[in-house]
Amino acid sequence: MRKTVEEQFLFDFYGELLSDKQKRVLEYYYNDDLSIAEIAELTGLTRQGVYDAYKRGKAQMRLYEDKLGLYARFVRQREGLARIADKLAVLAREDADKGNQTRAASLFDLAREARDLRDSY
Repeated sequence: MRKTVEEQFLFDFYGELLSDKQKRVLEYYYNDDLSIAEIAELTGLTRQGVYDAYKRGKAQMRLYEDKLGLYARFVRQREGLARIADKLAVLAREDADKGNQTRAASLFDLAREARDLRDSY
């Protein structure tokens, strides 16, 4: 099985909505990077039981995402903040080239704030 960044974000968004068993299995899998066999040993479940909890939990998170769209909104917001930061940086460079250092500094500050906000997610 291959973990994806999207799956890890889905777990961050929807993990608390899963059953206790699914949450525990996926927490070990995503956060602790344990294998199915290692999780089975830690939890006392069979490997098949761990795999079933993993598959059901993953399917449940996809269902939540289809209904709520939190991850998709998160991605759109991050991309939008990146575009805003890039446009502000371009405007700041143009103002700096025209000799308007005060406005350029303000625009650079806004670009930095937008990038910081994007990176804080």
